[in-house]
Amino acid sequence: MASSRLSSNRVQLPTSNCGNHAHRLIQARRVNCSAINVRLKRLLRWQACHISLLTCWRVNKIVCGDASAVGSGAILCNDIHTAHKNWTEVEAKRSSTWRELDTILFAISSFLPIVSNSQLKIFTDSQSAARIVEVGSMKVDLHSLAIDIFNICINNNVRLEVEWIPRTMNDKADFVSRLIDLDDWMISDKFFSIINDTWGPFSVDCFASYYNAKVSRFFSRFWNPNTAGVDALAQDWSKENCLLVPPVLLIPSVLRHLYLCKGRGALVFPWWPSSPFWPLLWSCYRTWITGMITLEGSDILELGNNKNSYLGSDTFTSPVCAIYIDCTEI
Repeated sequence: MASSRLSSNRVQLPTSNCGNHAHRLIQARRVNCSAINVRLKRLLRWQACHISLLTCWRVNKIVCGDASAVGSGAILCNDIHTAHKNWTEVEAKRSSTWRELDTILFAISSFLPIVSNSQLKIFTDSQSAARIVEVGSMKVDLHSLAIDIFNICINNNVRLEVEWIPRTMNDKADFVSRLIDLDDWMISDKFFSIINDTWGPFSVDCFASYYNAKVSRFFSRFWNPNTAGVDALAQDWSKENCLLVPPVLLIPSVLRHLYLCKGRGALVFPWWPSSPFWPLLWSCYRTWITGMITLEGSDILELGNNKNSYLGSDTFTSPVCAIYIDCTEI
C-alpha cells in the first residue's frame, strides 16, 4: 500500500516487523495470544489485499498533510479542499511522529467521500511517519495507527502511497495545521436535551465538528470525518430542522441564510444586547420567532479542544438564549 509500482521488490510489506512486534508483546506478556492472533490475521488480510493491488494505477488524488504543536492540517491538492482539527490536551502531549501518523489517518478519514476507490498519494514532511506506514513500528501506539491506516484503505478501496517531502515544500499544510479555532465551544448535552425536547428532533447540526456534533448529520467548517457538508452557509436548509450554534460574528449571515432558504431551526447565542446582531434579530426577524428559552449557569456551554475560547470558559457568565425561527411560510 505504500507504493503502487509493479516491481515487487520496491514494495515493502510490514509482515516481518509486525511479526517481531507480536513476538515481543508475547514475551513481555503485555497481550494474550488470542489478541496476537487477531492482529496477525488482520496483517495477513492486509498483505493479501496489498499484493492483489500491485498493478499500474495512476495517482489521481494528492494530499499534503502536516502536524504542528496545536493541530493537524491536510490539503487535498486536486480540488483545494482543507481538513483541520486542533489537538486535545492528551494528543498535544504525544510524540511528533504520533501526531504526523494521526494526521495521515485524519486526512484519509476526512476526505473519504472524495478519495474512496482511488489511487491516493499523501505527502508528509515526517520521514518516520512515511516509513511506519510502509513497514510498521515496534512501538504499540504508532503501530496501531499504521494498522488503522491500512484498514481504512482496504475497506474503502484506497491505494495509498506516502512520500516524504522537505518541510519547505509543505508550507500550505503547515499553515493549516497551525490554525487555532477561537470559536471552539459547544452547548452541553443538558442544554441540547432541553431544546431538542422542545423543538426537535433536529435533522442537522449546522455548525459543528466530528467531536462536538449533537446530531448525527452535521456541517463543518473544514472537512471532517463523516461530515455531511463543508460550510453551512453554502448548504440548502429548506428541508431541514436546523440546530444553529454558530460563531457570534456569523449570526447576521445565519439569519439571512435561514430567511433565503425559507428554513427553520433553533438558534443559540449569548444574551448580549450590545452586540451588532441584537437589533437585527429583534426588529427584522422578530416576526418569525416562535419560541424562546433562556438559561443561566456554568453548565450551559462547554469548551472544545481549544481551551482558550471565551465562550464555555469559567470567565463567561452571561445567560444563553435559544430561539426557534420558522421562515417556512414566507
